[in-house]
Amino acid sequence: MTHPNAARSQNQHPELGRVAWFRDYDDALQESESTGKPILLQFQEVPGCSTCVNFGAEVLSHPLMVEIIEEKFVPLAIFNNKPGRDAEILRQFNELAWNNPVTYFLDKSGNNIVPKLANSYRPLSMYNKIREVLLKTEGALPEYFKLLEGDIKIDNSYAEKVYFETPCFWSGETTMAQHPAVISSEAGWIRHKEVVEIYFDSEITALAVLKKYALKEGFFMVENGNYRTDKEPQYYLRKTPFKYLPLSRAQRTKINRAIPYREDPESFLSPRQLNWLKHLPTNAVGEVEMYRKDIATAWKIMDKKI
Repeated sequence: MTHPNAARSQNQHPELGRVAWFRDYDDALQESESTGKPILLQFQEVPGCSTCVNFGAEVLSHPLMVEIIEEKFVPLAIFNNKPGRDAEILRQFNELAWNNPVTYFLDKSGNNIVPKLANSYRPLSMYNKIREVLLKTEGALPEYFKLLEGDIKIDNSYAEKVYFETPCFWSGETTMAQHPAVISSEAGWIRHKEVVEIYFDSEITALAVLKKYALKEGFFMVENGNYRTDKEPQYYLRKTPFKYLPLSRAQRTKINRAIPYREDPESFLSPRQLNWLKHLPTNAVGEVEMYRKDIATAWKIMDKKI
Protein backbone atom coordinates (compact mmCIF):
# COMPACT_ATOMS: atom_id res chain seq x y z
CA MET A 1 0.00 0.00 0.00
CA THR A 2 1.24 3.50 -0.81
CA HIS A 3 -0.17 6.60 0.78
CA PRO A 4 -2.27 8.50 -1.81
CA ASN A 5 -0.14 11.61 -1.32
CA ALA A 6 3.17 9.74 -1.56
CA ALA A 7 3.85 10.12 -5.27
CA ARG A 8 2.80 13.79 -5.22
CA SER A 9 5.18 14.46 -2.33
CA GLN A 10 7.97 12.69 -4.18
CA ASN A 11 7.53 14.65 -7.38
CA GLN A 12 6.99 18.07 -5.86
CA HIS A 13 9.82 18.29 -3.36
CA PRO A 14 13.51 17.74 -4.23
CA GLU A 15 14.28 17.68 -0.50
CA LEU A 16 12.60 14.25 -0.35
CA GLY A 17 14.65 12.69 -3.12
CA ARG A 18 12.96 9.96 -5.17
CA VAL A 19 11.41 7.99 -2.33
CA ALA A 20 7.59 7.63 -2.31
CA TRP A 21 6.67 8.78 1.18
CA PHE A 22 3.74 8.36 3.52
CA ARG A 23 2.73 11.74 4.90
CA ASP A 24 0.60 10.75 7.88
CA TYR A 25 2.10 9.33 11.07
CA ASP A 26 -0.93 7.22 11.97
CA ASP A 27 -1.10 5.75 8.45
CA ALA A 28 2.57 4.81 8.72
CA LEU A 29 2.02 3.09 12.08
CA GLN A 30 -0.88 1.14 10.60
CA GLU A 31 1.21 0.12 7.60
CA SER A 32 4.05 -0.95 9.88
CA GLU A 33 1.63 -3.04 11.94
CA SER A 34 0.21 -4.78 8.87
CA THR A 35 3.50 -5.38 7.01
CA GLY A 36 5.93 -5.87 9.88
CA LYS A 37 8.26 -3.28 8.35
CA PRO A 38 9.94 -0.66 10.54
CA ILE A 39 9.26 3.02 9.88
CA LEU A 40 11.92 5.31 8.43
CA LEU A 41 10.74 8.72 9.66
CA GLN A 42 12.32 11.67 7.92
CA PHE A 43 11.93 15.11 9.47
CA GLN A 44 12.71 17.50 6.65
CA GLU A 45 12.49 21.19 5.88
CA VAL A 46 10.31 21.58 2.76
CA PRO A 47 10.99 23.83 0.98
CA GLY A 48 14.42 23.82 2.51
CA CYS A 49 17.93 25.20 2.54
CA SER A 50 20.77 23.89 0.37
CA THR A 51 21.63 21.24 2.98
CA CYS A 52 18.08 19.90 2.76
CA VAL A 53 17.99 19.98 -1.05
CA ASN A 54 21.39 18.30 -1.26
CA PHE A 55 20.23 15.64 1.19
CA GLY A 56 17.37 14.77 -1.14
CA ALA A 57 19.64 14.66 -4.17
CA GLU A 58 22.65 12.91 -2.66
CA VAL A 59 21.21 10.65 0.06
CA LEU A 60 17.65 9.87 -1.05
CA SER A 61 17.94 9.54 -4.83
CA HIS A 62 20.31 6.68 -5.70
CA PRO A 63 17.96 4.03 -7.17
CA LEU A 64 19.22 1.24 -4.91
CA MET A 65 19.01 3.44 -1.80
CA VAL A 66 15.45 4.34 -2.78
CA GLU A 67 14.63 0.67 -3.31
CA ILE A 68 15.98 -0.49 0.05
CA ILE A 69 13.99 2.24 1.81
CA GLU A 70 10.77 1.41 -0.03
CA GLU A 71 11.31 -2.37 0.13
CA LYS A 72 12.33 -2.74 3.77
CA PHE A 73 10.72 0.28 5.50
CA VAL A 74 7.57 2.32 5.70
CA PRO A 75 8.94 5.71 4.56
CA LEU A 76 7.31 8.62 6.37
CA ALA A 77 8.09 12.29 5.71
CA ILE A 78 7.14 14.93 8.27
CA PHE A 79 7.77 18.56 7.33
CA ASN A 80 9.41 20.51 10.14
CA ASN A 81 8.20 23.89 8.89
CA LYS A 82 4.45 23.31 8.49
CA PRO A 83 1.52 23.80 10.91
CA GLY A 84 -1.12 21.22 11.73
CA ARG A 85 -0.42 17.51 12.05
CA ASP A 86 3.21 17.87 10.94
CA ALA A 87 3.85 20.34 13.77
CA GLU A 88 2.16 17.99 16.27
CA ILE A 89 4.46 15.09 15.32
CA LEU A 90 7.45 17.43 15.43
CA ARG A 91 6.59 18.36 19.01
CA GLN A 92 5.92 14.72 19.90
CA PHE A 93 9.51 13.86 18.98
CA ASN A 94 10.86 17.09 20.50
CA GLU A 95 12.48 18.11 17.22
CA LEU A 96 13.25 21.67 16.15
CA ALA A 97 11.30 23.54 13.51
CA TRP A 98 13.18 24.70 10.40
CA ASN A 99 15.97 22.24 11.15
CA ASN A 100 18.24 20.21 8.91
CA PRO A 101 17.23 16.59 8.10
CA VAL A 102 16.79 14.21 11.04
CA THR A 103 15.96 10.52 10.55
CA TYR A 104 14.31 8.13 13.00
CA PHE A 105 13.96 4.35 12.72
CA LEU A 106 10.85 3.19 14.56
CA ASP A 107 9.04 -0.04 15.29
CA LYS A 108 5.29 -0.50 14.80
CA SER A 109 4.62 1.15 18.17
CA GLY A 110 6.67 4.23 17.33
CA ASN A 111 9.64 3.30 19.52
CA ASN A 112 13.24 3.83 18.46
CA ILE A 113 14.99 0.76 17.07
CA VAL A 114 18.36 2.53 16.99
CA PRO A 115 19.41 6.07 17.86
CA LYS A 116 18.31 8.71 15.34
CA LEU A 117 20.51 9.98 12.52
CA ALA A 118 21.20 13.70 12.98
CA ASN A 119 23.90 16.22 12.08
CA SER A 120 25.28 13.94 9.39
CA TYR A 121 24.12 14.37 5.83
CA ARG A 122 26.29 11.94 3.88
CA PRO A 123 24.98 8.95 1.93
CA LEU A 124 27.31 6.64 3.85
CA SER A 125 25.81 7.78 7.17
CA MET A 126 22.31 6.83 6.01
CA TYR A 127 23.64 3.56 4.59
CA ASN A 128 25.26 2.63 7.90
CA LYS A 129 22.08 3.41 9.86
CA ILE A 130 19.93 1.32 7.53
CA ARG A 131 22.49 -1.46 7.79
CA GLU A 132 22.32 -1.30 11.59
CA VAL A 133 18.52 -1.47 11.58
CA LEU A 134 18.31 -4.37 9.12
CA LEU A 135 20.86 -6.42 11.04
CA LYS A 136 18.94 -5.78 14.24
CA THR A 137 15.49 -6.52 12.80
CA GLU A 138 16.25 -9.17 10.15
CA GLY A 139 19.73 -10.42 11.00
CA ALA A 140 20.90 -10.25 7.37
CA LEU A 141 21.39 -7.84 4.47
CA PRO A 142 20.29 -8.22 0.84
CA GLU A 143 23.26 -8.71 -1.48
CA TYR A 144 22.36 -5.70 -3.62
CA PHE A 145 22.39 -3.54 -0.49
CA LYS A 146 25.81 -4.87 0.54
CA LEU A 147 27.14 -3.83 -2.88
CA LEU A 148 25.62 -0.37 -2.53
CA GLU A 149 28.21 0.48 0.12
CA GLY A 150 30.96 0.18 -2.49
CA ASP A 151 29.06 2.27 -5.01
CA ILE A 152 28.53 4.98 -2.41
CA LYS A 153 32.24 4.95 -1.65
CA ILE A 154 33.08 5.31 -5.34
CA ASP A 155 30.55 8.10 -5.89
CA ASN A 156 31.75 10.03 -2.84
CA SER A 157 35.50 9.59 -3.37
CA TYR A 158 36.07 7.19 -0.47
CA ALA A 159 37.33 4.44 -2.80
CA GLU A 160 40.78 4.47 -4.40
CA LYS A 161 41.28 4.10 -8.15
CA VAL A 162 44.24 2.32 -9.77
CA TYR A 163 45.11 0.75 -13.12
CA PHE A 164 46.75 -2.58 -13.89
CA GLU A 165 48.15 -3.64 -17.24
CA THR A 166 47.01 -7.15 -18.15
CA PRO A 167 47.69 -9.61 -20.98
CA CYS A 168 43.91 -9.76 -21.47
CA PHE A 169 41.77 -7.09 -19.85
CA TRP A 170 38.62 -9.23 -20.01
CA SER A 171 40.20 -11.93 -17.86
CA GLY A 172 41.70 -9.12 -15.78
CA GLU A 173 38.21 -7.88 -14.96
CA THR A 174 37.16 -11.18 -13.41
CA THR A 175 40.51 -12.00 -11.80
CA MET A 176 40.78 -8.68 -10.00
CA ALA A 177 37.10 -8.85 -9.02
CA GLN A 178 37.87 -11.91 -6.90
CA HIS A 179 39.84 -9.80 -4.42
CA PRO A 180 37.56 -8.85 -1.47
CA ALA A 181 38.67 -5.20 -1.50
CA VAL A 182 37.83 -4.64 -5.18
CA ILE A 183 34.53 -2.87 -5.70
CA SER A 184 34.66 -2.36 -9.45
CA SER A 185 36.77 -3.64 -12.34
CA GLU A 186 36.49 -2.46 -15.93
CA ALA A 187 38.37 -3.23 -19.15
CA GLY A 188 39.96 -0.33 -20.98
CA TRP A 189 43.00 1.18 -22.63
CA ILE A 190 45.86 3.45 -21.69
CA ARG A 191 47.47 4.27 -25.00
CA HIS A 192 48.10 0.84 -26.58
CA LYS A 193 48.04 -1.11 -23.31
CA GLU A 194 45.17 -3.32 -22.21
CA VAL A 195 44.38 -2.36 -18.62
CA VAL A 196 41.73 -2.81 -15.97
CA GLU A 197 40.50 0.18 -14.03
CA ILE A 198 40.03 -0.80 -10.39
CA TYR A 199 38.15 0.90 -7.59
CA PHE A 200 38.98 -0.66 -4.24
CA ASP A 201 38.27 -0.11 -0.57
CA SER A 202 41.50 0.81 1.19
CA GLU A 203 39.84 0.16 4.56
CA ILE A 204 39.84 -3.52 3.61
CA THR A 205 43.19 -3.80 1.82
CA ALA A 206 46.16 -1.48 1.41
CA LEU A 207 47.34 -0.65 -2.10
CA ALA A 208 50.62 -2.49 -1.51
CA VAL A 209 48.71 -5.69 -0.72
CA LEU A 210 46.51 -5.29 -3.80
CA LYS A 211 49.59 -4.77 -5.96
CA LYS A 212 51.10 -8.04 -4.66
CA TYR A 213 47.87 -9.87 -5.47
CA ALA A 214 47.85 -8.41 -8.99
CA LEU A 215 51.52 -9.22 -9.54
CA LYS A 216 50.92 -12.89 -8.71
CA GLU A 217 48.36 -12.91 -11.52
CA GLY A 218 50.81 -11.27 -13.94
CA PHE A 219 49.30 -7.77 -13.76
CA PHE A 220 51.40 -4.64 -13.35
CA MET A 221 50.26 -1.32 -11.92
CA VAL A 222 50.52 1.57 -14.38
CA GLU A 223 49.93 5.30 -14.17
CA ASN A 224 46.76 6.72 -15.63
CA GLY A 225 47.47 8.17 -19.05
CA ASN A 226 44.13 9.16 -20.58
CA TYR A 227 42.32 5.95 -19.73
CA ARG A 228 39.41 5.06 -21.98
CA THR A 229 36.85 2.31 -21.44
CA ASP A 230 36.80 -0.54 -23.93
CA LYS A 231 33.74 -0.83 -26.20
CA GLU A 232 32.89 -4.17 -24.54
CA PRO A 233 33.51 -3.83 -20.79
CA GLN A 234 32.27 -6.59 -18.49
CA TYR A 235 32.80 -9.10 -21.28
CA TYR A 236 30.85 -12.01 -19.80
CA LEU A 237 27.94 -9.89 -18.63
CA ARG A 238 27.64 -8.37 -22.09
CA LYS A 239 26.89 -11.80 -23.57
CA THR A 240 23.76 -12.16 -21.44
CA PRO A 241 20.39 -10.39 -20.96
CA PHE A 242 21.86 -8.68 -17.88
CA LYS A 243 23.27 -6.07 -20.24
CA TYR A 244 19.76 -4.68 -20.73
CA LEU A 245 19.39 -3.85 -17.02
CA PRO A 246 20.31 -0.67 -15.15
CA LEU A 247 23.23 -1.77 -12.97
CA SER A 248 25.62 -0.08 -10.58
CA ARG A 249 29.39 -0.40 -10.96
CA ALA A 250 29.61 -2.93 -8.15
CA GLN A 251 26.73 -4.98 -9.55
CA ARG A 252 28.29 -5.08 -13.02
CA THR A 253 31.55 -6.33 -11.59
CA LYS A 254 29.98 -9.01 -9.39
CA ILE A 255 27.70 -10.28 -12.16
CA ASN A 256 30.51 -10.31 -14.70
CA ARG A 257 32.60 -12.42 -12.31
CA ALA A 258 29.72 -14.70 -11.33
CA ILE A 259 28.89 -15.83 -14.87
CA PRO A 260 32.17 -17.59 -15.81
CA TYR A 261 32.59 -18.95 -12.28
CA ARG A 262 29.07 -20.43 -12.36
CA GLU A 263 27.80 -18.47 -9.40
CA ASP A 264 24.26 -17.06 -9.33
CA PRO A 265 24.35 -13.62 -10.99
CA GLU A 266 20.72 -12.93 -10.08
CA SER A 267 21.67 -12.93 -6.39
CA PHE A 268 23.17 -9.46 -6.84
CA LEU A 269 19.99 -7.87 -8.20
CA SER A 270 17.34 -5.97 -6.29
CA PRO A 271 13.69 -7.09 -6.45
CA ARG A 272 12.95 -4.39 -9.01
CA GLN A 273 15.85 -5.43 -11.21
CA LEU A 274 14.81 -9.08 -10.96
CA ASN A 275 11.33 -8.13 -12.09
CA TRP A 276 12.74 -6.23 -15.06
CA LEU A 277 14.94 -9.19 -15.99
CA LYS A 278 11.90 -11.45 -15.91
CA HIS A 279 9.92 -9.14 -18.19
CA LEU A 280 12.59 -8.36 -20.76
CA PRO A 281 11.38 -8.98 -24.34
CA THR A 282 11.94 -12.59 -25.42
CA ASN A 283 13.85 -11.31 -28.42
CA ALA A 284 15.80 -8.34 -27.09
CA VAL A 285 17.80 -7.68 -30.27
CA GLY A 286 17.93 -3.95 -30.78
CA GLU A 287 17.32 -3.15 -27.11
CA VAL A 288 19.61 -0.53 -25.55
CA GLU A 289 22.51 -1.81 -23.43
CA MET A 290 21.50 -0.21 -20.16
CA TYR A 291 24.32 -1.60 -18.02
CA ARG A 292 26.86 0.90 -19.33
CA LYS A 293 24.72 3.93 -18.58
CA ASP A 294 24.70 5.77 -15.28
CA ILE A 295 22.33 3.73 -13.12
CA ALA A 296 20.06 6.68 -12.26
CA THR A 297 19.65 7.59 -15.93
CA ALA A 298 19.07 3.98 -17.00
CA TRP A 299 16.64 3.41 -14.14
CA LYS A 300 14.37 6.23 -15.33
CA ILE A 301 14.41 4.84 -18.87
CA MET A 302 13.56 1.33 -17.69
CA ASP A 303 10.78 2.65 -15.47
CA LYS A 304 9.06 3.94 -18.59
CA LYS A 305 9.69 0.78 -20.64
CA ILE A 306 8.54 -1.92 -18.20
